[in-house]
Amino acid sequence: MKEIEIHKRLVIANIIFFILSFIFLEYSKVFRLSFDKHWIYSSGHNWWIMVALPSAFWGSLSLCFYSILKIKKRKFLYCILSLAPIFLFIILFLQNDLEWQFRIK
Repeated sequence: MKEIEIHKRLVIANIIFFILSFIFLEYSKVFRLSFDKHWIYSSGHNWWIMVALPSAFWGSLSLCFYSILKIKKRKFLYCILSLAPIFLFIILFLQNDLEWQFRIK
């Protein structure tokens, strides 16, 4: 039972980490054209590409495999919740891609 509680906390922490990293990325876009504060924009994107995105993806995959192998009750629910950052990334990527397609035309 204690194993499930720790796993729940890890899944929630992974989702919160992904969301906070995405908020930091979106906030850093405000400073894109500012000459003095362009470093915020570049550090936000560096954080996203080098740290947040790979760790969220690897964390999601490892938590999903762990839930399938070790958790006995509701293992597929925990697997789907573990993959939530990947699903969020795909949704946000497609939404951003569609915005650019309609903006160009």
